[in-house]
Amino acid sequence: MEELAEQKLIIDIDLAPNVDDVYTGKCLVANSEIVMLLNFDEEDGEFDGFTIVKNSDVEKYRTWEEEDYAELKNDNSERLITNIDLKNFTDLESSLKSLISEFVAIFIYGEEDDFFVGKILSVKSDSVELHLVDEDSKWNEIEIIKFSDISYLGFDTEYEREIKKNVV
Repeated sequence: MEELAEQKLIIDIDLAPNVDDVYTGKCLVANSEIVMLLNFDEEDGEFDGFTIVKNSDVEKYRTWEEEDYAELKNDNSERLITNIDLKNFTDLESSLKSLISEFVAIFIYGEEDDFFVGKILSVKSDSVELHLVDEDSKWNEIEIIKFSDISYLGFDTEYEREIKKNVV
């Protein structure tokens, strides 16, 4: 997968049987720790925000075929990629440290899936501290999440940008 990241190819990654989700995007980072995608928004036909998943959770992936690229209506990827330093995204810890004070979404998949949205306050060697935002865009409690529990990290999508803009 590392060569996919070097070429910045668009891929679909499948996390089944762990999770019934397929993530699509331009592969920006792929190593033994994480896979980072620039998300493809099928509805708008352009890219929006970033997804990081653990490489160990990726069961299979597929690179886009030439006909799949017809779905890409606006290739805004270069503009979005220039806003981040990909060298800071080598594992969960370095990724989260580079996002301190940013709004993120974190999924924890398990018997009971958990979803957290908040601003990163601090990052330790094995956990991240989030100041959570509730569904009414109000500040809520502070949550500490262990890296080992994180299944998905999303940031700079329309969702997080909207929350950031409306938080009270």
